[in-house]
Amino acid sequence: MKRDEDDGPEVLFGLHAVVEALEAGKRTIDRVLVARESGGHNLGRLLRSARAAGVPVTHLPKEVLARKTGARVVHQGVAALVAPVAYADVEAVCLSARRADAGLLVVLDGIEDPRNLGAVIRTAAAAGAHGILLGTEETVGITPAVAKTAAGALERIPIAREPKLGSRLRDLKSSGFRVVALDPRSERLWDSESYRGPVAVVAGGEARGLRRGLLESADARVCLPLASGIESLNVSVAVGAVLYEVVRQRGRPEKSEIPFRRLERP
Repeated sequence: MKRDEDDGPEVLFGLHAVVEALEAGKRTIDRVLVARESGGHNLGRLLRSARAAGVPVTHLPKEVLARKTGARVVHQGVAALVAPVAYADVEAVCLSARRADAGLLVVLDGIEDPRNLGAVIRTAAAAGAHGILLGTEETVGITPAVAKTAAGALERIPIAREPKLGSRLRDLKSSGFRVVALDPRSERLWDSESYRGPVAVVAGGEARGLRRGLLESADARVCLPLASGIESLNVSVAVGAVLYEVVRQRGRPEKSEIPFRRLERP
């Protein structure tokens, strides 16, 4: 997503992202923009979804669409004017996870690359996680690149900001969650841990990893084996490996919608 102007509408771009937003129905979409040169069977799905949601569609030249999304953006010939994304309420996200039979939360601290965050969001949604908690210190928020990389998954999983991750992890532990941190210095392999009960998977940023205080708050630290000469994995790859170990141990994730409450944008 991007802003046309500081006080203008946000622009959601990319075919999958727009279709997911239309079908999820959780955000106000004012209008869908389609480049006249666009085509293909996937465009039919988008037009049907827009019609079902009562959203008008405007066909316009590709160069005009490029000006709205940004010249360097890969918009796939599709964009939508949408209401701003509001973060979910952190208490509501945690409550939803606590009420689940086996809650699964992803906690991220210091993620600076928006593409990494977008990839984690999509994987967490696919693995059936109940929510994502983002730290605020040196952690990217939901940016246009995040939305593009997540390819519509922003509509499928609640994302909340948490300025006090250490306190939040302690609260989760007291409510029965097992906190598992990704730590490349650990000798405990990711698949030797049990993930069958409520779990919070915690990962740090590309540069510094997890802060010491958060590492010390974890019940367990796990790592992924690396070949000689490779010091670390991309954080989205590492988180994905752990999340799908959770899926392997628990079985196929449910497809039902996860209820959550968004914060109102001031």
